Amino acid sequence: MKILFIDTHLYDIDIILFNDKKIIKHGHVEKEKYNSTFLIPTLKNVIENESFDEVVVVNGPGSFTGVRLGVTVAKTLAYTMNKKIRQISYFDLMKFSSDSSDHTFGISDGNGYFIATYNNHKLIGEYKYINNQEYKEIVQNKKVETDVSIDYDRVLDLLESIPYVNPHEVKPIYIKLIGVEQ
Repeated sequence: MKILFIDTHLYDIDIILFNDKKIIKHGHVEKEKYNSTFLIPTLKNVIENESFDEVVVVNGPGSFTGVRLGVTVAKTLAYTMNKKIRQISYFDLMKFSSDSSDHTFGISDGNGYFIATYNNHKLIGEYKYINNQEYKEIVQNKKVETDVSIDYDRVLDLLESIPYVNPHEVKPIYIKLIGVEQ
């Protein structure tokens, strides 16, 4: 089974095509703030002359535009091509790739941090967004893991526990207020 994995939650783009739990193609664009100009060419390079059976999308949290782009493209592909689709948060990928069951994870967007705390592999509370000053106060008392290397070779093991959804039910995780909401 071939699986197309799409992650555009922040400034990196990762488009991966798996076949039988092995990565066969990986398109990566690093730290590009305007990832909308790179997403479709990267996607095209990965899926050109290839087929796939399902789509997996990282639905956030992260940059409003990055999350929206990945989710929109994934939903569109799944719906128009009649493919199965699953959604996963980037925090769940971090938790899965980490060695410990108890962690607080942070994702920096430069202005602040998206934060999630897990105990025994279960989310405690909700995802939240804090500014840089609040982050400095938190790290005085608690370790926040921000640099987790995602183990893409094993990510399909995690997906086995995530249900398929209707493409119309894929929901982006927006937790940071955008400028007009503040």
